[in-house]
Order: sequence, then structure tokens, then C-alpha cells
Amino acid sequence: MIALPGMIQKPGANRPTSPGLSGNAALGHLCVMANPSHRDALTILLLLAAVVFLALGLFLPAFTVEKFWLFENRKSIAGSVYALLAGKNIVLGFVILIFSIIFPTTKLVLSLWIWASPDPTGRHTRYALKWSVRLGKWSMMDVFMVALVVAMLSLGMVAQVTADYGVYFFCAGILASMFGAHRLERSVEKASRPA
Repeated sequence: MIALPGMIQKPGANRPTSPGLSGNAALGHLCVMANPSHRDALTILLLLAAVVFLALGLFLPAFTVEKFWLFENRKSIAGSVYALLAGKNIVLGFVILIFSIIFPTTKLVLSLWIWASPDPTGRHTRYALKWSVRLGKWSMMDVFMVALVVAMLSLGMVAQVTADYGVYFFCAGILASMFGAHRLERSVEKASRPA
């Protein structure tokens, strides 16, 4: 049998052992490290769906602005942020950039990193989980920001704003991310409890 890094091959033994562990305990330790208990198929499916939906939601048209029933302009969330930052609405552009792009993307990257981590009880994994939970408290703020922008733009007498399919992808991405991160948090906490 091939010994993995950090494992010691005893002479004449057919199984590697971990330093300080012997026999079946070492084999159990090896099995836990090879298939961490915090990984499950539904969680990774939710997180990967969140990546796809969030990307589609950010770059597909999210708003249709119609002026005088003659001119129609479609904007994505990312395009709206760019337009706000390029124009004179820098504060609103930064607020939407932070809450609608940076926070959800960071939370999703942290969740994927935690899921891929081989040791759910490790210091770095626990730190990433702490930040993921902190960002999770702001999860619905990004949906609120998008709704606020639609409401603000709809108040104009000259233009009519309607939500486009990008908003629905964005909301689906946020919800998939929330459910996936919640499942991941529960499974990491469960794996962290002593047996």
C-alpha cells in the first residue's frame, strides 16, 4: 500500500499509520481525511448553481428602461454599476457594487473553499466559515438593493422601468448561495463536534 504524505509505513505492515495512531484508528483517520463529512452532493450542486445563476444575473439584462414608449434601454446589474460609477452617482454605484457584486461573490468563493477544504475543523476553514457567516447576514441586502434601484428608476414620469430576466437569475443565485452556505455551515459544525 502507498503511504500518503504525513503517514508512516511500519516495516512489515500492510497499512500506513498516522503519527500517534495505530491500526484501525489510523485507517479511520485516513478515511475521514479522504472523504470529509462536511461534503455532500446537494451542497456542491447548490453552490455551483449559485455560481452560474449569479454570473447570469450580473451580466444578463436586469432592467428594461422605456422612455416615451419609443426608446428602450436594457441594463445588466454590472452594466448599471459601471454606468453609475462612470456618471455622477459614485456613492450609489459603490453601494451597489459592494452589496450586489462583492459581498455575494466573496461569500460564494468562501463557501466553495470551505467545501473543498479537506479538514472542516482546521483553523483556516473555521476562519473562512466565520467570514462566510458574517457575509451571510447581508445576503438579502443585495436583492433589496436591486429592488431599490428598480423602484427609484420607476418613480420617474418620463421612463418606465421593468425587471428583466437577469434579476430573476440574480435572485436565484442569491437563494442557492444562501441554502448551500447554510447546509455547509451545518455540516461543518456537525463535523466539528466530538464523536
